[in-house]
Amino acid sequence: MKKKSEVHISWAQLEKLAAQLSRMITESGFKPDYVVGIAMGGLIPLALVAENLKVKNVATMSACSYDGKNRKRGKLVISHVPRFQARGKKILLIDEIADTGDTFRDVSKVLKEKCGATHIKTAAIVVNTIRCRILPDFSVMNVDRWVVFPWDV
Repeated sequence: MKKKSEVHISWAQLEKLAAQLSRMITESGFKPDYVVGIAMGGLIPLALVAENLKVKNVATMSACSYDGKNRKRGKLVISHVPRFQARGKKILLIDEIADTGDTFRDVSKVLKEKCGATHIKTAAIVVNTIRCRILPDFSVMNVDRWVVFPWDV
């Protein structure tokens, strides 16, 4: 059931938003060597954006801080850090939403510490304009409510 306090994104809308995000990244002149998706929600945006950007070097990291059913934020747990040498490489870190921005900050820190990443840009399909304190470098949709993505239905 659709609540007024929610924004629902369809598969078709998600594909359009990912294409728009990809164009924004391309137009900025940023050409990533690697695209790293934050699982779970960032996996589909990772695939869509990496394909649009023609980047074949992809990786994933797991980062979770929400209890999906109760929509409560807890401690961020980061796991499954990719094993690649990122020194001197351009990394695009992607997730479906930047709710507070803390995940991007913390995952970027881990990529720097564990992989030697020095040039990281962040991208999200959606930004929560009420809660987000650390904005991603690239985003295409601003919301002020809970977002329901097609895989959440």
